[in-house]
Amino acid sequence: MNDLNGIILLQTWIGALCTHLLSLYNDDFKGTIPFIKKLIPSKSEAFYIRVDFFILPIIGALLAYVLLDPTSLKSSIFAGISWSGTLLAMLKRTNKNIEESNHE
Repeated sequence: MNDLNGIILLQTWIGALCTHLLSLYNDDFKGTIPFIKKLIPSKSEAFYIRVDFFILPIIGALLAYVLLDPTSLKSSIFAGISWSGTLLAMLKRTNKNIEESNHE
């Protein structure tokens, strides 16, 4: 990966991170935490929050970078925001369904 692609990927990650941080204002959203708890049980809540904080924006940034191929700062930021927002919306719906099925 050349330097320009690395910079664009970093900018896309910043957009994805911004969306993730904004998603923290919704109490219903659990991110990747339910999956991580099943994968790595018996850890502290802080551990799961920290792992989720890195995993979700990385997934969004990689998807945005590969699928949208941003070429400038503006397109990188918006690629990260749009794909992370889409990913967050999908996970929010999935997590709600998982929690409802666990309570039945």
